[in-house]
Amino acid sequence: MATASPATYGLLGMLSVRSWTGYELTAQVRRSLRFIWPSSDGHLYREQRRLVELGWAVMEEEPSGLRSRKRYTITDAGRDALAAWLATEPDEPHFQIEGVLRTFFGDRGDVGDLLGSMRTTAEKARAMREEMYGYVAEYLAPGGPLSMLEEGVGTESDERLESHGRPMYPERLHSVALAIDVTTQLLETLDRFFAAAFEEVADWPGAGDASLTPATRRRLEGILARARADAS
Repeated sequence: MATASPATYGLLGMLSVRSWTGYELTAQVRRSLRFIWPSSDGHLYREQRRLVELGWAVMEEEPSGLRSRKRYTITDAGRDALAAWLATEPDEPHFQIEGVLRTFFGDRGDVGDLLGSMRTTAEKARAMREEMYGYVAEYLAPGGPLSMLEEGVGTESDERLESHGRPMYPERLHSVALAIDVTTQLLETLDRFFAAAFEEVADWPGAGDASLTPATRRRLEGILARARADAS
């Protein structure tokens, strides 16, 4: 029997907005949800089939030139499943950040390896943040979804408007803005931390050198001091 995962519900949420072809759905997830719940294209296509197996979506073949393509549409059962999931308690946060995993085992390699990982992680976090800032600029641009909201247009399916060549869903902007806000702040923290830690690690005499013990004490005490300050 097919079971649902957060990725399943992510696709289901996309289908609650409109119907999509398999390609469109994968491209839309790659554009937006990859910042908060990344999945491979292969996994996304498997999840599309899972939605049909669960009875939460129906798939129809539609002509596309000389070939056909699969179009997925949410069912009433799917809308009920999405509402039920949104009412449940979420799991603990998952931080699948390879740069942090490599940092955890930094003493098993050399300082150069760790520095390279830190630099790359900071650069990629910065690039992701800049990409999301670009989306925010699009949302705020004249004719964008925020101005649609302010002008009271483009929020109904029969008057769907486009911006930057894509159909807009301005009625969802308040939720999307919340997700972008927290994600950009997390990416900024990641960038800032690794950029600062890079300067410290660059002075390490070795990845497993015992002389680092006093600095380790200061870091651990600093973590605890932050926790106490937050609690006060």
